[in-house]
Amino acid sequence: MHTPRPQAFDTGVLAFEALLGALGPGHHHLLISAHTPEGGSVATASVTVEGAPDGRVRAEREGALMFCHVLAQASLAFERGAVFARSVTPDRGGKAVVQGWALIDGWPRSMSAAEVFNAYCTDLATGDPLPPEPDTEYLAGATVAPPVA
Repeated sequence: MHTPRPQAFDTGVLAFEALLGALGPGHHHLLISAHTPEGGSVATASVTVEGAPDGRVRAEREGALMFCHVLAQASLAFERGAVFARSVTPDRGGKAVVQGWALIDGWPRSMSAAEVFNAYCTDLATGDPLPPEPDTEYLAGATVAPPVA
């Protein structure tokens, strides 16, 4: 795995923190994947996060580090990438919500609800449609503000 420059990793950490802020309180499972232009090389990582109403966040340390590492790599070595979050939040009564973001220059850009549904409900290997998960709503990704320069 390519080791990103320190500034790329710092940006990856900022993007991860911005995603967590956009998701807010609840139980979140985040998945990131990045691909080279040829589609041959893939980097993936996932992390489970608990966001408290007071803004505190608990995340698996190893998963969070790998997630930030792949975010950093996405800005350097990969052309395409995406982040998905499957969340159960207090305001949804236990119903799951899936949101998605395309990675543009290593930073998450909100996908529309239709893009999230199409990406999440398509078998990547075959291109065949997959059934939507029961009791799951597919929403546009929350806005993730870029860092202030």
